[in-house]
Amino acid sequence: MKIALAADQTEKLVAALGRAGIKETGGQLFGEQLAPSNFRVTELTVQSRPGTFARFVVDLLQAARDAVRFFDRTEHRYTRYNYIGEWHSHPSFAVQPSGPDIAAMRGIVRDPRFAGSFAILMIVRLDAETLTTGAWVFDPQGAEHQITLEIEI
Repeated sequence: MKIALAADQTEKLVAALGRAGIKETGGQLFGEQLAPSNFRVTELTVQSRPGTFARFVVDLLQAARDAVRFFDRTEHRYTRYNYIGEWHSHPSFAVQPSGPDIAAMRGIVRDPRFAGSFAILMIVRLDAETLTTGAWVFDPQGAEHQITLEIEI
């Protein structure tokens, strides 16, 4: 599986991390399928309320509103444009998923209302000017593994 983060979304991500400082922040990943197993994140949402030093909690209302706006903009062409996953920062910890992170992603893909075939978890950290990322894929059948994330600059 190939996942790329569009250059404008990389800029948006770095700006959000700078604003959040030592607090965790996050949002959703939406994008375009370019080919089978090849996706490009064209929209990274940023939750308006950051988390704490050690925890990020998704605002479900904002997440739903952000999803509706994305799907309206892409004219509900779900086979080409869709939800790709979640992202959040670990400004004080390694870019590795915690137990609660893994449980949350398993909850998303195993929810009977989940219509996708996978969801990505991207964890990021900004140290001075250096962006460090990690990405994992989760699917409803229970497969979970780290993937390479291409960062466009």
